Parts: sequence; structure tokens; C-alpha cells
Amino acid sequence: MRAGRFSGDDSPELSETAVLRVLWMTAQGMVWPWLLQSMCRRDAIERAVRTELISPPVGEHLGYHITDAGRRRIVDWYEEHRPGADVAAADAEEWRAVTLR
Repeated sequence: MRAGRFSGDDSPELSETAVLRVLWMTAQGMVWPWLLQSMCRRDAIERAVRTELISPPVGEHLGYHITDAGRRRIVDWYEEHRPGADVAAADAEEWRAVTLR
């Protein structure tokens, strides 16, 4: 498995955090295949497509798109982990892994 340069997850097993990162990046507009693949794990992108959290690119002019289910998932995660909320250290680590902030 090839991890993206900025994946934040070097383990061989696919984590939920890696999929959340795909959703975060897609929601932020990183929709072009070359861009998303350079910032996220390929297996996480594939799982997000397979589970219909994002839609794959169409032709050369329409990149990945976050689905309604993907949007709900990342918004729910954001509501629980956003800065300023009373978050545990593990949540702060996950925040950094998903958002690179």
C-alpha cells in the first residue's frame, strides 16, 4: 500500500482516520485525482469510493465529489473534534491527522 506524502498514517492497516482525511480533503476542494492521491492514502480513497462517501472522477473535468453521506460523516466528526471544543489529547491528535492543522 502506498501512503500519500501527507497521509499522517504510516501503518499498513487502513484506519478510520485515513478515510476521514479523504473526506476532509474532498470537502475542502482537493478533488483532482493527482492532488487527492498525493495527500491521502490510496486505499482510503478506494474505501471512500466503495462505501459511497465520495464519488469518483468523471472524465477529465469533474474530479472526486463528496456525497451527502460523506458530508454528513465529516460534519458529524467536525462537530465532535473542532477546535475550541473540550477535546481529549487523542482527539487533538486525530484532528491534526485529518486536517494537517
